[in-house]
Amino acid sequence: MTRLVKVCLLLFTLLATSFTVNATQWHTLDKNLTLLEPNKQAQYLLPNQVLIRGNKCAALIDSHGDFVALELLIAKMRTKLPVPLCYLIATNLDVGQLSGMRLLQSAFADAQVIIPGNGILSTQTLIHAIDNETEYKLEGFAQSLELSKKRIAQANTEQQLRWHAKLQQAEQRLSRWSALSPIEIKPLVLNTELDLGDYTLKLELMSGYKGAALRVYSPQNRAVFGGHNLDLLPYIAQRETESWRLSLAQLSLRKNINWILPGFGKPYKFEQLNLPNRFFTVVNEPTSPAMLNDLIKAYELNKISSERFTAYYQQALKQKKRTRF
Repeated sequence: MTRLVKVCLLLFTLLATSFTVNATQWHTLDKNLTLLEPNKQAQYLLPNQVLIRGNKCAALIDSHGDFVALELLIAKMRTKLPVPLCYLIATNLDVGQLSGMRLLQSAFADAQVIIPGNGILSTQTLIHAIDNETEYKLEGFAQSLELSKKRIAQANTEQQLRWHAKLQQAEQRLSRWSALSPIEIKPLVLNTELDLGDYTLKLELMSGYKGAALRVYSPQNRAVFGGHNLDLLPYIAQRETESWRLSLAQLSLRKNINWILPGFGKPYKFEQLNLPNRFFTVVNEPTSPAMLNDLIKAYELNKISSERFTAYYQQALKQKKRTRF
């Protein structure tokens, strides 16, 4: 690997050429609803997002920690949204995603950040965790930038001129991100409704990916937006899964839902919710090889490979075996 290639990698997260940024697809379903899908290369790195516009204001569901991608999203929303962005809704308490909410709220200062109420961690504890995540991220950017400057200074004049504009761009981004406003969050403790102006969203508390979670129901579209809490193949990162399983089981009894948008992957039909329900069954209960193979085949029919299923299944079993302290 050449020195300049290494420099490219170090500047990777600070430049607009990041592969996670390119070709984010905006799927406009109707005048109110737009699904934001990451490009194929980033489909398991960045989650789906949802932009919903009413006659009075708009709401953005979920974020991520790629600040470059978020800046481009901000610029595009400013040109496309004819109404104010009133709500930034987080479906889980992942601090990486919440650090992105801090960037979004800095850009849309009047937007309220709504998160699932944890019931355990205080608001100040959560804000402190978001601040720490942001600071850690910016320290990494700063170190990469300084190392890149030193290495480029050793290159010939032509190469230095080629990289000058990119270094300036990286410095400007880092300066902006270092001046982010403190985040203000509103933990949701009861199910509630948001009126966007002739368009209603129902925010429903549940258990999920990071424990406390919420899903967003759109009566007009008969759709649920649940982030990683409603992924077709759940990624289990904690030992306790019974509450999550119960939330999915209760949701599967609903009669007013046509489709679901997960954090990762394409929208799926409501009936397919039986797949994550079955996944929790094989994780939590003694399972025969035949039952496991049947579930693997069912996921393959839904374009999820046996290799990916096996990796998630083994991850889930590993979490279940963790010693409780």
